[in-house]
Amino acid sequence: MSTLQPIIHVLQHSSDEDVIEQFFEYESLIWIDWREDEGDVIHYFNDQLPEPHQIQCKIIQIDKPRGVDIVLSSDERTLTIPFADDRTDRDSAVRAMEEMIAPQYQIRWFMESLGSDTLAFLLLSTEQWGELENQFGKEKLEFHFQPVTSESAMFSLDMDDVFTLVETRQKARTSE
Repeated sequence: MSTLQPIIHVLQHSSDEDVIEQFFEYESLIWIDWREDEGDVIHYFNDQLPEPHQIQCKIIQIDKPRGVDIVLSSDERTLTIPFADDRTDRDSAVRAMEEMIAPQYQIRWFMESLGSDTLAFLLLSTEQWGELENQFGKEKLEFHFQPVTSESAMFSLDMDDVFTLVETRQKARTSE
């Protein structure tokens, strides 16, 4: 079975709740809890990357209220995750990982996990995401698998925003 086959199946049958529910068991989904350690977040994505493309993660103790800097590096570049002075956060870690692996790979948020304190992500090559976009269209693909960008808010959404997004998505789904 092709790596893309389960994703194609969920996109073909996106109005079928049983198909969506089964996709939650897809082994390539990366599940991240809102309480997750940011260093672990980087390791979860690395587990999905071929070894030569994995990102090195170094945690450095610092004298700021957040206590640490996390430095990501590859053969081509180094990036210190831009956390606030007082805390680390999963959104910044996911966005930084996306920045490090682009343009060869992309992380996308599986939007059906919206509303949970544990969110699902899918890491594929940019080429694979392109194949899916060609087959299903950008709008449908992004409705179900939203690209992670430098502006993405995932774990930091307040509950009112989450409920509004869930309601908007339910309305859009019924018009599919």
